[in-house]
Amino acid sequence: MTERVSILAIGDVHLGAACSGVPEGMADRGVDPRELTPEAALARCVDLAVAERVDAVLFAGDVVESTNARFEAMVPLEESVRRLVDGGIEVIAVAGNHDVEALPRLAALIDGFTLLGAGGRWEARTIPKDQSPVVQVVGWSFGEERVRHSPAAELLKQPPAPPSPPVPRIGLLHADLDASGGYYAPVRQAELDDTGYGAWLLGHIHKPSIEGLSATGTRPCGYLGSLVGLDFSETGPHGPWLVEVSREGDIACRQIPLAPLRWERVTVRVDGLEHVDDVHDRLMSEAESLVRRLGEVGFLPRAIGLRVHLTGTAGCYDGLRRWIEGEAWRSMGRVVDGTGVFFCEVVDAMAPPLDLEAIASGDDPAALVAQRLLMLERGDDRSRILLAEARAELNGTAGELLWQPVQEHRHAADPLSDGALRDVLLRAGRAVLSAMIAGREQGDST
Repeated sequence: MTERVSILAIGDVHLGAACSGVPEGMADRGVDPRELTPEAALARCVDLAVAERVDAVLFAGDVVESTNARFEAMVPLEESVRRLVDGGIEVIAVAGNHDVEALPRLAALIDGFTLLGAGGRWEARTIPKDQSPVVQVVGWSFGEERVRHSPAAELLKQPPAPPSPPVPRIGLLHADLDASGGYYAPVRQAELDDTGYGAWLLGHIHKPSIEGLSATGTRPCGYLGSLVGLDFSETGPHGPWLVEVSREGDIACRQIPLAPLRWERVTVRVDGLEHVDDVHDRLMSEAESLVRRLGEVGFLPRAIGLRVHLTGTAGCYDGLRRWIEGEAWRSMGRVVDGTGVFFCEVVDAMAPPLDLEAIASGDDPAALVAQRLLMLERGDDRSRILLAEARAELNGTAGELLWQPVQEHRHAADPLSDGALRDVLLRAGRAVLSAMIAGREQGDST
Protein backbone atom coordinates (compact mmCIF):
# COMPACT_ATOMS: atom_id res chain seq x y z
CA MET A 1 0.00 0.00 0.00
CA THR A 2 1.16 3.58 -0.63
CA GLU A 3 2.44 5.72 2.22
CA ARG A 4 -0.84 7.48 2.97
CA VAL A 5 -4.32 7.83 1.50
CA SER A 6 -6.37 10.93 2.26
CA ILE A 7 -10.12 11.37 1.81
CA LEU A 8 -12.31 14.41 2.40
CA ALA A 9 -15.69 13.30 3.77
CA ILE A 10 -18.62 15.71 3.57
CA GLY A 11 -21.89 15.40 5.45
CA ASP A 12 -25.29 16.94 4.74
CA VAL A 13 -24.74 19.87 2.34
CA HIS A 14 -28.39 20.63 1.43
CA LEU A 15 -27.62 22.59 -1.72
CA GLY A 16 -30.57 24.81 -2.52
CA ALA A 17 -31.41 25.45 1.12
CA ALA A 18 -30.95 28.82 2.80
CA CYS A 19 -29.42 29.25 6.24
CA SER A 20 -32.32 30.70 8.18
CA GLY A 21 -31.79 33.37 10.81
CA VAL A 22 -29.16 35.42 8.97
CA PRO A 23 -30.21 39.10 9.13
CA GLU A 24 -30.66 41.13 5.97
CA GLY A 25 -28.10 43.71 7.07
CA MET A 26 -25.03 41.46 6.81
CA ALA A 27 -23.87 43.26 3.66
CA ASP A 28 -23.73 46.51 5.66
CA ARG A 29 -21.23 44.79 7.95
CA GLY A 30 -18.96 43.85 5.07
CA VAL A 31 -20.17 40.25 4.75
CA ASP A 32 -21.75 39.15 1.48
CA PRO A 33 -24.70 36.85 2.38
CA ARG A 34 -23.73 34.62 -0.56
CA GLU A 35 -20.56 33.74 1.36
CA LEU A 36 -22.67 32.10 4.09
CA THR A 37 -24.57 29.53 2.00
CA PRO A 38 -24.16 25.76 1.63
CA GLU A 39 -22.88 26.47 -1.91
CA ALA A 40 -20.13 28.68 -0.48
CA ALA A 41 -19.26 26.04 2.11
CA LEU A 42 -18.97 23.40 -0.62
CA ALA A 43 -16.66 25.66 -2.64
CA ARG A 44 -14.39 25.95 0.41
CA CYS A 45 -14.28 22.16 0.67
CA VAL A 46 -13.29 21.86 -2.98
CA ASP A 47 -10.52 24.42 -2.45
CA LEU A 48 -9.22 22.36 0.46
CA ALA A 49 -9.45 19.06 -1.42
CA VAL A 50 -7.51 20.44 -4.38
CA ALA A 51 -4.91 22.17 -2.19
CA GLU A 52 -4.38 19.04 -0.07
CA ARG A 53 -4.42 16.79 -3.17
CA VAL A 54 -6.71 14.29 -1.48
CA ASP A 55 -7.42 11.01 -3.22
CA ALA A 56 -11.21 11.12 -2.97
CA VAL A 57 -14.16 13.18 -1.80
CA LEU A 58 -17.14 11.37 -0.26
CA PHE A 59 -20.67 12.72 0.23
CA ALA A 60 -22.82 11.04 2.89
CA GLY A 61 -26.24 11.95 1.46
CA ASP A 62 -28.59 14.95 1.48
CA VAL A 63 -26.24 16.71 -0.89
CA VAL A 64 -29.34 18.43 -2.28
CA GLU A 65 -32.16 19.86 -0.17
CA SER A 66 -35.00 18.43 -2.28
CA THR A 67 -36.06 17.38 -5.75
CA ASN A 68 -37.28 20.92 -6.44
CA ALA A 69 -33.88 22.31 -5.42
CA ARG A 70 -31.98 20.22 -7.97
CA PHE A 71 -32.07 23.07 -10.50
CA GLU A 72 -30.38 25.42 -8.02
CA ALA A 73 -27.94 22.67 -7.03
CA MET A 74 -26.93 21.70 -10.56
CA VAL A 75 -24.47 24.52 -11.24
CA PRO A 76 -22.54 24.51 -7.92
CA LEU A 77 -22.47 20.72 -7.80
CA GLU A 78 -21.32 20.33 -11.40
CA GLU A 79 -18.64 23.01 -10.96
CA SER A 80 -17.40 21.32 -7.78
CA VAL A 81 -17.25 17.87 -9.34
CA ARG A 82 -15.49 19.17 -12.43
CA ARG A 83 -12.80 20.88 -10.34
CA LEU A 84 -12.27 17.74 -8.28
CA VAL A 85 -12.12 15.41 -11.26
CA ASP A 86 -9.73 17.76 -13.08
CA GLY A 87 -7.52 17.49 -10.00
CA GLY A 88 -7.48 13.71 -10.23
CA ILE A 89 -9.83 13.32 -7.25
CA GLU A 90 -12.46 10.57 -7.13
CA VAL A 91 -15.99 11.79 -6.24
CA ILE A 92 -18.35 9.28 -4.58
CA ALA A 93 -21.74 9.82 -2.92
CA VAL A 94 -24.78 8.10 -1.49
CA ALA A 95 -28.31 9.51 -1.56
CA GLY A 96 -30.16 10.48 1.61
CA ASN A 97 -33.83 10.89 2.38
CA HIS A 98 -33.86 14.50 1.15
CA ASP A 99 -32.24 13.85 -2.24
CA VAL A 100 -33.59 10.37 -2.95
CA GLU A 101 -34.81 11.60 -6.35
CA ALA A 102 -32.60 14.64 -6.97
CA LEU A 103 -29.17 13.08 -6.51
CA PRO A 104 -29.60 10.14 -8.93
CA ARG A 105 -30.82 12.60 -11.57
CA LEU A 106 -27.87 14.91 -11.07
CA ALA A 107 -25.37 12.04 -10.93
CA ALA A 108 -26.59 10.89 -14.35
CA LEU A 109 -25.88 14.35 -15.78
CA ILE A 110 -22.49 15.07 -14.20
CA ASP A 111 -19.42 13.29 -15.55
CA GLY A 112 -17.15 11.88 -12.87
CA PHE A 113 -19.83 11.77 -10.17
CA THR A 114 -20.29 8.25 -8.78
CA LEU A 115 -23.49 7.44 -6.89
CA LEU A 116 -23.24 4.24 -4.87
CA GLY A 117 -26.14 1.93 -4.10
CA ALA A 118 -28.85 3.69 -6.08
CA GLY A 119 -32.31 2.32 -5.42
CA GLY A 120 -31.57 0.94 -1.96
CA ARG A 121 -28.88 -1.66 -2.62
CA TRP A 122 -25.29 -2.02 -1.42
CA GLU A 123 -22.48 -1.29 -3.83
CA ALA A 124 -18.68 -1.04 -3.58
CA ARG A 125 -16.18 1.23 -5.32
CA THR A 126 -12.41 0.73 -5.07
CA ILE A 127 -10.27 3.86 -5.08
CA PRO A 128 -6.87 3.53 -6.78
CA LYS A 129 -3.67 5.48 -6.21
CA ASP A 130 -0.63 5.17 -8.43
CA GLN A 131 -2.65 2.58 -10.38
CA SER A 132 -3.02 0.36 -7.33
CA PRO A 133 -6.18 -0.18 -5.22
CA VAL A 134 -5.82 1.54 -1.86
CA VAL A 135 -9.24 1.62 -0.19
CA GLN A 136 -12.76 0.44 -0.93
CA VAL A 137 -15.91 2.47 -0.23
CA VAL A 138 -19.11 0.51 0.37
CA GLY A 139 -22.31 2.53 0.18
CA TRP A 140 -26.11 2.37 0.17
CA SER A 141 -28.57 4.99 -1.09
CA PHE A 142 -32.16 5.68 -0.13
CA GLY A 143 -34.53 4.25 -2.72
CA GLU A 144 -37.52 6.07 -1.23
CA GLU A 145 -37.99 8.93 1.20
CA ARG A 146 -38.84 6.71 4.17
CA VAL A 147 -37.05 3.47 4.97
CA ARG A 148 -38.05 1.67 8.16
CA HIS A 149 -35.76 -1.36 7.89
CA SER A 150 -32.04 -1.54 8.63
CA PRO A 151 -29.85 -1.47 5.52
CA ALA A 152 -26.95 -2.65 7.68
CA ALA A 153 -28.81 -5.88 8.40
CA GLU A 154 -29.12 -6.44 4.64
CA LEU A 155 -25.40 -5.77 4.24
CA LEU A 156 -24.54 -8.45 6.78
CA LYS A 157 -26.76 -10.97 4.96
CA GLN A 158 -25.45 -10.20 1.47
CA PRO A 159 -22.10 -8.42 1.69
CA PRO A 160 -20.28 -7.29 -1.47
CA ALA A 161 -17.35 -9.46 -2.49
CA PRO A 162 -14.21 -8.51 -0.55
CA PRO A 163 -11.65 -6.47 -2.49
CA SER A 164 -8.76 -8.26 -4.10
CA PRO A 165 -6.04 -7.59 -3.17
CA PRO A 166 -7.28 -6.84 0.37
CA VAL A 167 -7.52 -3.12 1.19
CA PRO A 168 -9.26 -1.22 4.02
CA ARG A 169 -13.01 -0.77 3.60
CA ILE A 170 -15.01 2.34 4.54
CA GLY A 171 -18.78 2.30 4.90
CA LEU A 172 -20.70 5.33 3.60
CA LEU A 173 -24.29 5.57 4.78
CA HIS A 174 -27.13 8.02 5.43
CA ALA A 175 -29.00 6.54 8.37
CA ASP A 176 -30.37 6.88 11.88
CA LEU A 177 -27.86 5.29 14.24
CA ASP A 178 -29.15 3.39 17.28
CA ALA A 179 -32.68 4.67 16.76
CA SER A 180 -35.60 2.55 17.87
CA GLY A 181 -37.64 2.27 14.70
CA GLY A 182 -38.14 5.46 12.73
CA TYR A 183 -38.42 6.33 9.07
CA TYR A 184 -34.82 7.00 8.13
CA ALA A 185 -32.94 3.71 7.81
CA PRO A 186 -32.47 2.82 11.50
CA VAL A 187 -29.24 0.91 12.07
CA ARG A 188 -27.51 -0.38 15.18
CA GLN A 189 -23.91 0.24 16.11
CA ALA A 190 -23.48 -3.50 16.64
CA GLU A 191 -24.49 -4.12 13.02
CA LEU A 192 -21.88 -1.68 11.73
CA ASP A 193 -19.23 -3.20 14.01
CA ASP A 194 -20.04 -6.68 12.74
CA THR A 195 -19.10 -5.69 9.18
CA GLY A 196 -15.48 -5.39 10.26
CA TYR A 197 -15.02 -2.28 8.12
CA GLY A 198 -12.22 0.10 9.00
CA ALA A 199 -14.59 3.07 9.38
CA TRP A 200 -18.20 4.18 9.00
CA LEU A 201 -18.93 7.71 7.79
CA LEU A 202 -22.55 8.68 8.37
CA GLY A 203 -24.98 11.33 7.20
CA HIS A 204 -28.43 12.43 8.43
CA ILE A 205 -27.79 13.89 11.91
CA HIS A 206 -26.52 17.46 11.60
CA LYS A 207 -24.51 17.49 14.82
CA PRO A 208 -20.99 16.16 14.09
CA SER A 209 -19.86 13.34 16.36
CA ILE A 210 -16.16 13.90 15.79
CA GLU A 211 -15.61 14.55 19.52
CA GLY A 212 -16.52 10.96 20.30
CA LEU A 213 -13.79 9.57 18.06
CA SER A 214 -10.23 8.79 19.01
CA ALA A 215 -7.77 10.73 16.88
CA THR A 216 -5.86 7.51 16.24
CA GLY A 217 -8.72 5.02 16.44
CA THR A 218 -8.58 2.17 13.96
CA ARG A 219 -12.35 1.88 13.53
CA PRO A 220 -13.95 5.33 13.69
CA CYS A 221 -17.70 5.62 13.25
CA GLY A 222 -19.66 8.84 13.44
CA TYR A 223 -21.85 11.50 11.92
CA LEU A 224 -20.07 13.97 9.67
CA GLY A 225 -22.70 16.58 10.52
CA SER A 226 -24.06 19.32 8.30
CA LEU A 227 -21.45 21.11 6.23
CA VAL A 228 -22.69 24.47 7.53
CA GLY A 229 -25.29 25.03 10.22
CA LEU A 230 -28.63 25.62 8.50
CA ASP A 231 -30.13 27.46 11.48
CA PHE A 232 -29.29 28.51 15.03
CA SER A 233 -29.98 25.04 16.46
CA GLU A 234 -26.85 23.70 14.69
CA THR A 235 -24.27 25.23 16.99
CA GLY A 236 -20.54 24.64 17.15
CA PRO A 237 -17.90 23.85 14.52
CA HIS A 238 -19.02 22.39 11.20
CA GLY A 239 -17.04 21.28 8.19
CA PRO A 240 -15.69 18.22 6.36
CA TRP A 241 -13.65 15.44 7.90
CA LEU A 242 -10.17 14.67 6.67
CA VAL A 243 -9.87 10.87 6.73
CA GLU A 244 -6.37 9.43 6.53
CA VAL A 245 -5.56 5.78 5.93
CA SER A 246 -2.07 4.74 6.99
CA ARG A 247 0.15 2.27 5.18
CA GLU A 248 -0.83 -0.29 7.81
CA GLY A 249 -4.53 0.29 7.13
CA ASP A 250 -5.34 2.28 10.27
CA ILE A 251 -7.88 5.06 9.77
CA ALA A 252 -7.88 8.42 11.57
CA CYS A 253 -10.34 11.29 11.22
CA ARG A 254 -10.27 14.97 12.08
CA GLN A 255 -12.75 17.71 11.41
CA ILE A 256 -11.75 20.79 9.39
CA PRO A 257 -14.06 23.61 10.63
CA LEU A 258 -14.41 25.35 7.27
CA ALA A 259 -18.05 26.46 7.60
CA PRO A 260 -18.28 30.15 6.67
CA LEU A 261 -21.20 30.60 9.08
CA ARG A 262 -21.12 29.44 12.68
CA TRP A 263 -23.81 29.41 15.34
CA GLU A 264 -22.98 29.54 19.04
CA ARG A 265 -24.97 29.56 22.25
CA VAL A 266 -23.60 31.76 25.02
CA THR A 267 -24.78 32.44 28.55
CA VAL A 268 -24.51 36.02 29.77
CA ARG A 269 -25.22 36.95 33.38
CA VAL A 270 -27.06 40.18 34.07
CA ASP A 271 -26.09 40.43 37.73
CA GLY A 272 -25.17 43.98 38.66
CA LEU A 273 -26.91 45.65 35.74
CA GLU A 274 -28.92 48.67 36.86
CA HIS A 275 -29.84 50.11 33.46
CA VAL A 276 -31.23 48.34 30.40
CA ASP A 277 -28.77 50.14 28.12
CA ASP A 278 -25.90 48.37 29.90
CA VAL A 279 -26.89 44.99 28.47
CA HIS A 280 -25.75 46.14 25.01
CA ASP A 281 -22.17 46.62 26.21
CA ARG A 282 -22.19 43.30 28.03
CA LEU A 283 -23.37 41.43 24.93
CA MET A 284 -20.86 43.16 22.68
CA SER A 285 -18.08 42.29 25.10
CA GLU A 286 -19.15 38.63 25.11
CA ALA A 287 -19.22 38.59 21.29
CA GLU A 288 -15.70 40.01 21.06
CA SER A 289 -14.37 37.52 23.61
CA LEU A 290 -15.90 34.61 21.69
CA VAL A 291 -14.32 35.66 18.39
CA ARG A 292 -10.95 36.07 20.08
CA ARG A 293 -11.19 32.59 21.63
CA LEU A 294 -12.11 30.99 18.31
CA GLY A 295 -9.26 32.82 16.60
CA GLU A 296 -6.79 31.36 19.08
CA VAL A 297 -7.73 27.77 18.24
CA GLY A 298 -7.98 28.01 14.45
CA PHE A 299 -10.30 28.93 11.65
CA LEU A 300 -12.53 32.03 11.94
CA PRO A 301 -15.82 32.00 10.01
CA ARG A 302 -17.08 34.95 8.01
CA ALA A 303 -20.05 35.34 10.37
CA ILE A 304 -21.21 34.11 13.76
CA GLY A 305 -24.82 34.05 14.94
CA LEU A 306 -25.26 34.09 18.70
CA ARG A 307 -28.04 32.53 20.75
CA VAL A 308 -27.90 34.35 24.06
CA HIS A 309 -29.37 33.10 27.31
CA LEU A 310 -29.58 35.92 29.82
CA THR A 311 -29.32 34.55 33.35
CA GLY A 312 -28.99 35.92 36.85
CA THR A 313 -30.85 38.74 38.55
CA ALA A 314 -30.67 42.44 37.73
CA GLY A 315 -32.18 45.53 39.31
CA CYS A 316 -33.67 46.39 35.90
CA TYR A 317 -35.30 42.99 35.51
CA ASP A 318 -38.66 44.27 34.23
CA GLY A 319 -36.97 46.60 31.76
CA LEU A 320 -34.76 43.80 30.46
CA ARG A 321 -37.80 41.60 29.88
CA ARG A 322 -39.44 44.34 27.84
CA TRP A 323 -36.18 44.86 25.92
CA ILE A 324 -36.03 41.15 25.04
CA GLU A 325 -39.69 41.04 24.00
CA GLY A 326 -39.25 44.17 21.86
CA GLU A 327 -36.39 42.42 19.98
CA ALA A 328 -34.21 45.52 19.87
CA TRP A 329 -31.26 43.12 19.96
CA ARG A 330 -31.92 42.10 16.34
CA SER A 331 -30.28 45.32 15.13
CA MET A 332 -27.16 44.76 17.22
CA GLY A 333 -23.94 43.53 15.67
CA ARG A 334 -20.32 44.30 14.98
CA VAL A 335 -17.29 43.09 13.04
CA VAL A 336 -14.46 41.54 15.06
CA ASP A 337 -11.25 40.57 13.25
CA GLY A 338 -13.14 40.35 9.96
CA THR A 339 -15.96 38.21 11.36
CA GLY A 340 -19.45 39.67 11.37
CA VAL A 341 -21.29 38.95 14.61
CA PHE A 342 -25.08 39.13 14.92
CA PHE A 343 -27.67 38.03 17.45
CA CYS A 344 -30.27 35.53 16.29
CA GLU A 345 -32.01 34.86 19.60
CA VAL A 346 -32.06 36.25 23.13
CA VAL A 347 -33.75 34.03 25.70
CA ASP A 348 -35.05 35.26 29.02
CA ALA A 349 -33.61 32.82 31.55
CA MET A 350 -33.33 35.50 34.23
CA ALA A 351 -34.66 35.15 37.72
CA PRO A 352 -36.90 37.88 39.14
CA PRO A 353 -35.40 39.63 42.16
CA LEU A 354 -37.34 37.41 44.55
CA ASP A 355 -36.28 35.84 47.84
CA LEU A 356 -37.75 32.38 47.27
CA GLU A 357 -36.76 31.10 50.71
CA ALA A 358 -38.52 33.97 52.47
CA ILE A 359 -41.63 33.78 50.29
CA ALA A 360 -41.83 29.98 50.69
CA SER A 361 -42.01 30.32 54.48
CA GLY A 362 -45.56 31.67 54.26
CA ASP A 363 -48.84 29.82 53.80
CA ASP A 364 -50.47 31.80 50.98
CA PRO A 365 -50.63 30.84 47.27
CA ALA A 366 -47.39 32.70 46.56
CA ALA A 367 -45.65 30.55 49.19
CA LEU A 368 -46.90 27.37 47.52
CA VAL A 369 -45.50 28.52 44.16
CA ALA A 370 -42.16 29.46 45.76
CA GLN A 371 -41.94 26.06 47.45
CA ARG A 372 -42.36 24.27 44.13
CA LEU A 373 -39.80 26.50 42.44
CA LEU A 374 -37.29 25.62 45.16
CA MET A 375 -38.02 21.93 44.61
CA LEU A 376 -37.33 22.27 40.90
CA GLU A 377 -34.11 24.19 41.50
CA ARG A 378 -32.80 21.57 43.93
CA GLY A 379 -33.64 18.66 41.64
CA ASP A 380 -34.60 16.37 44.51
CA ASP A 381 -37.09 13.48 44.55
CA ARG A 382 -40.03 15.85 45.01
CA SER A 383 -39.01 17.73 41.85
CA ARG A 384 -39.17 14.48 39.89
CA ILE A 385 -42.74 14.01 41.11
CA LEU A 386 -43.61 17.50 39.87
CA LEU A 387 -42.05 16.77 36.48
CA ALA A 388 -43.94 13.48 36.21
CA GLU A 389 -47.22 15.23 37.00
CA ALA A 390 -46.54 17.93 34.40
CA ARG A 391 -45.60 15.31 31.82
CA ALA A 392 -48.82 13.40 32.47
CA GLU A 393 -50.84 16.59 31.93
CA LEU A 394 -49.06 17.43 28.67
CA ASN A 395 -48.67 13.96 27.13
CA GLY A 396 -52.02 14.09 25.40
CA THR A 397 -51.30 17.48 23.80
CA ALA A 398 -47.77 16.53 22.73
CA GLY A 399 -49.04 13.33 21.11
CA GLU A 400 -51.63 15.01 18.90
CA LEU A 401 -51.25 14.38 15.16
CA LEU A 402 -50.85 18.06 14.38
CA TRP A 403 -47.40 17.95 16.05
CA GLN A 404 -46.13 15.02 13.95
CA PRO A 405 -44.37 17.23 11.33
CA VAL A 406 -42.54 18.97 14.18
CA GLN A 407 -41.50 15.65 15.69
CA GLU A 408 -40.12 14.50 12.33
CA HIS A 409 -38.12 17.70 11.79
CA ARG A 410 -34.38 17.20 11.48
CA HIS A 411 -33.80 19.01 14.80
CA ALA A 412 -36.73 17.63 16.75
CA ALA A 413 -36.16 17.41 20.50
CA ASP A 414 -38.33 15.88 23.19
CA PRO A 415 -40.36 18.76 24.68
CA LEU A 416 -41.30 16.60 27.63
CA SER A 417 -37.78 15.64 28.69
CA ASP A 418 -36.83 16.44 32.29
CA GLY A 419 -34.58 19.31 31.24
CA ALA A 420 -37.10 20.92 28.90
CA LEU A 421 -39.97 20.59 31.38
CA ARG A 422 -37.90 21.93 34.27
CA ASP A 423 -36.89 24.98 32.23
CA VAL A 424 -40.49 25.73 31.22
CA LEU A 425 -41.85 25.27 34.74
CA LEU A 426 -39.14 27.41 36.33
CA ARG A 427 -39.60 30.27 33.88
CA ALA A 428 -43.40 30.16 34.04
CA GLY A 429 -43.42 29.77 37.82
CA ARG A 430 -41.08 32.72 38.39
CA ALA A 431 -43.14 34.93 36.08
CA VAL A 432 -46.35 33.96 37.88
CA LEU A 433 -44.78 34.47 41.30
CA SER A 434 -43.42 37.87 40.30
CA ALA A 435 -46.90 38.91 39.13
CA MET A 436 -48.46 37.61 42.38
CA ILE A 437 -45.99 39.55 44.51
CA ALA A 438 -46.47 42.69 42.41
CA GLY A 439 -50.26 42.37 42.75
CA ARG A 440 -50.01 41.85 46.50
CA GLU A 441 -47.76 44.89 46.92
CA GLN A 442 -50.08 46.98 44.80
CA GLY A 443 -53.01 45.89 46.97
CA ASP A 444 -51.14 46.77 50.14
CA SER A 445 -50.43 50.28 48.85
CA THR A 446 -54.10 51.08 48.16
